[in-house]
Amino acid sequence: MRLTVKGAELHQIFAAELLDRVAWFVRLRWAAGAALLVFAAAAPSAGMPLAWARVWLVAVAVLAYNGALHALLAGWRRNGQANYRWLARCTLTQILIDLAALVFLVYLTGGAASPFLPFFTFHMVIGTIMLSARAMFAVAAAVWLACAALFLGGAEALGHLPIPLEMRAAVLGVLACALGLTVYLTDTVASQLKERGVRLFRLAEELRDKTAELEKLLAEMRAIEARKSHFMLLSAHQLRSPLATVKTSLDVLRQGYVDPASPRASGLILGASERVDGLLRIVGDLLELAKLREAMKRAPWASGVNLAQLAVDVADALTPLAEARQITLESSYEADVVLARGVPPDLEYAIENLVHNALKYSRPGGAVHLHVRRSGGFGVLEVRDNGIGIPPEFLASLFVEFARAPNARRHTAEGTGLGLAIVKEVAEAHGGRVEAESRLGEGSTFRLVLPLQGGQTLDPRVTKSERRVTA
Repeated sequence: MRLTVKGAELHQIFAAELLDRVAWFVRLRWAAGAALLVFAAAAPSAGMPLAWARVWLVAVAVLAYNGALHALLAGWRRNGQANYRWLARCTLTQILIDLAALVFLVYLTGGAASPFLPFFTFHMVIGTIMLSARAMFAVAAAVWLACAALFLGGAEALGHLPIPLEMRAAVLGVLACALGLTVYLTDTVASQLKERGVRLFRLAEELRDKTAELEKLLAEMRAIEARKSHFMLLSAHQLRSPLATVKTSLDVLRQGYVDPASPRASGLILGASERVDGLLRIVGDLLELAKLREAMKRAPWASGVNLAQLAVDVADALTPLAEARQITLESSYEADVVLARGVPPDLEYAIENLVHNALKYSRPGGAVHLHVRRSGGFGVLEVRDNGIGIPPEFLASLFVEFARAPNARRHTAEGTGLGLAIVKEVAEAHGGRVEAESRLGEGSTFRLVLPLQGGQTLDPRVTKSERRVTA
C-alpha cells in the first residue's frame, strides 16, 4: 500500500532535511566551479578548441551565484526563517540556474558532442531527490527542448566539428530517454525512502506522546505514593499520641502509684476516656475518608439531587446546636439548584461539616450564613461566619489531612483535622471543588462549587453509612 503524505506533514518532516541537502548542494557547486576553472586554464595547452577556453565565463558565473545562495542560506539558518516552501523554491531556482549554465557549457564545448552532456542526468537525480517528480519531469522537458534548439540550430558556429543531422537527432533521442528514465527511477527509489521517513516520523511522534504520557503517569504515581506515605506518617502520629497518653494513665493506675479511689485516679480515667473518644473519632473519619477514596464507584448515586434541599435539612438539624452556642444561623436558597447526579449522603455530610465548623469556630453572639445559589452551570453552596478566622499562611494546607490551624487548636480541642479533607474528596468526586477565604479574627467563607450537569453514572450498591460531624 502506497503511503500518501499530505503537504503540511511532508513540510514538517522534511524541512530540516531539505535545508541540509541545499547546503550540501551549495558545497558541491563550489567544487564544480573550481573544476571548471581548472578545465578552462588547461584547455589551450591541451590543444582543445579555442571556444573551450571560454568555459571560465561559466565557472565565474557559477561561483558568483553560488556565493549569493550561500549568503542567503546562512541568513536563513541564523534567523530561523527557512521553511519548506521557501527551501523548495530555492532548490528549484538553483537547479534551473545550474541547468542553464550547463546548457551554455554544452554549447561552448561541442553541442551534441560535448563531454558535459552526462551531467544533465546528475542534476535530474539530485533534483528528483530534493523536489517532486512532477517538477523534475517539467524541468527535464525544458532541458530537452533547450538542447534540441541548440543541436538542431547548429553549434558549429563556434568552430566545432560538424555533426550529421541524423546523429544529432539520435543524441536528442538518447538524451530524452536518459532524462526521463533518470527522473522516473530516482523518484521510485526516493518515494520509498520518503515513505519510510514519514513512517519513522509518525512512529517517533507516537513514541514521544506515549513517553510523555508514561512520564506523566509515573509522576502522578510517585506523587500518590508520597502522599500515601505522608498520610500514613500523619495517621500514625495522630493515633500514637493519644494511645501513649492512655497507656501512661493505665500504667500509673495498674502499678499502684495512685489510689484507685482518689480524685486523681478519677481524673486519669476521665482523661483516658476522652482520649479514647478522640481516637474513635479519628478512626471513624479515617474510615470515612478511605471509603470516599476507594468506594466511590459503589456509592449511591442519584439523579436530580436538590442541593438547596440538602442545605435546608442540614440547617434544620444544626439549628439547636447554633441556639445552644448563642449563634445565629441564617440561610437563603434558590430552589432550582439541582445537580444532574450526586451522592446525597456524601453531599449532606460535606455541607454538615462546613456548617458545623462555622458554628464551632464562631464566638457567642456571632452569625453563620448559609446560602445556595446558581452561578452559570454550577451550584454554589456558601457558608460564611464571623468567627476566629484562619491565618493566611495556613490557607494553602487547609484541606490536607490532620491539618488544623494553631488558633483553631487554641479555640477548641474538638476536631480531628480530617473533616475538610473529606469535604474536598466529596467535591472532587462530584467534579467540583471547595474554596476558602478568610481574614484572621474576622471570619471565614467556604464555597462548595459543584457542576449542575454531568457527574458519574455508577452502580448504586452501598447504603448510607453513619455520619459524624468533624473538622
